[in-house]
Amino acid sequence: MFETPRLVPICTEDAEEVRAGLAPAPRADRRKSVFLALLAAILMNAAIVLVVLPNLNRLMGLSYNLELGDLYDLIAKNLDQGNGYRVDTRMSETMLREPGYPLFLAGISKLGGYSMRTVRTGCVLLAFGAALMLLRLTRKITGDSRIALLAALLFLFFPGVLVAETRAGIEIPCIFTMMLFMLALHGAVKEGSLWRYGAAGMLLGTAVLVRSEVVLFPVLVLVYLLVVAKGRAERRRVIGAIAVLALGTAVAMCPWIIRNYRLVHSFVPTATIAGLAAQAGLYTCENTSPGEPFFVADGEAGLERKEIARQLGIPSIGPYFQLFYTPEDELTFYRTLLNRVSTEYRNHPEVLAGCAAKNFFFNFWFLGKTPKSVLLNVLVQAPLLALALAGVVVLWKGKLLRNAGIILLYILYIPALHAPMVAEARYSMLIAPFLAILAAIFLVWAYQRVKARGSAISQPERVAVAADK
Repeated sequence: MFETPRLVPICTEDAEEVRAGLAPAPRADRRKSVFLALLAAILMNAAIVLVVLPNLNRLMGLSYNLELGDLYDLIAKNLDQGNGYRVDTRMSETMLREPGYPLFLAGISKLGGYSMRTVRTGCVLLAFGAALMLLRLTRKITGDSRIALLAALLFLFFPGVLVAETRAGIEIPCIFTMMLFMLALHGAVKEGSLWRYGAAGMLLGTAVLVRSEVVLFPVLVLVYLLVVAKGRAERRRVIGAIAVLALGTAVAMCPWIIRNYRLVHSFVPTATIAGLAAQAGLYTCENTSPGEPFFVADGEAGLERKEIARQLGIPSIGPYFQLFYTPEDELTFYRTLLNRVSTEYRNHPEVLAGCAAKNFFFNFWFLGKTPKSVLLNVLVQAPLLALALAGVVVLWKGKLLRNAGIILLYILYIPALHAPMVAEARYSMLIAPFLAILAAIFLVWAYQRVKARGSAISQPERVAVAADK
């Protein structure tokens, strides 16, 4: 896991010789070099996002949409114009999307005017902030500044991240807020301080208000920490710490929960979009023909939702996202979708198993709107996944896998969450920075092996694991 109290430095075989031959540069020089490298990287990143990719938009066609969408922009416009939190002025206020990103969009539009360039600039800044936090987190986990810098650079120049920045997708603010949480969680686990867990919970609550799928992650963290804890006393402390984290999360989410309760007099902690995601996932799993573009079945899923709304006698508009005249109708409709999918999976577990396996092992990593985008996704994603897996092997052989335990947990959590719902390659960008850490571990390890001409080097020169009590 993350570094924990009572750390014991452990070195690999021949580590003394490695450190002797690879003495770090003076701290001031090293920081200057890192700063200059990141500054150059963010300038290049901005040039690609603001100039190069927008000019290639026509060439990409349906394969990659580089324009802002998914209702966030429409909600932000209505907020900016004083129309409230709604998608369409003719329709009711909505709970379809979490409020974090629309509020961010409305805020930066006030500063720079509403345009794709303004929004993309905001995403570039968020990506740079995430890279800085990734640098710090990686340095804390591995103890190696080279791995940290390489991980940040891999993240900033990963094609999927560049596309997400260009389309101003929800993935970038989600990455930013989760990096804040991971850094805070690292400090909380290391120090064992309850106030740090509370602060981490507040940051997780902020992340949930941007992208609600991360809300259940503390449950897995609790299970993991209980498994690796030694003795009842430590397990009791873990339970208390995660309870404080959950309380902080709830406090941060309270304004949204209260607003929704006042709107529909029902407990709606996140967003109603889950029903759509579940129905779209089931429909596309069962109705996508081999060789058929994914966007065809996805569009048909929207038409099925429209027909379901008609059968329920609920007036709505919209071919893909169904919008309603009252918030109660919205809640009823999307809960109905979720219940229908849940019933289908309970009655036919083989359907759940097949769809979940397809989503977890392929769709989440490679699926795109068209066969061309699927191929490109494979060419881009497969090397990163291979490098990340190799990084896991390096840590495992060095008996240091626990150092990255919580990160590995998050990497598995996100695709597992999408397994019974809709899964596309763009959702995998949420874990791209953490894959970059593992990939960087392997690349630095391989570089040292080549440089040392076969010397036994199995991990960064100095790492830390928890001491046995």
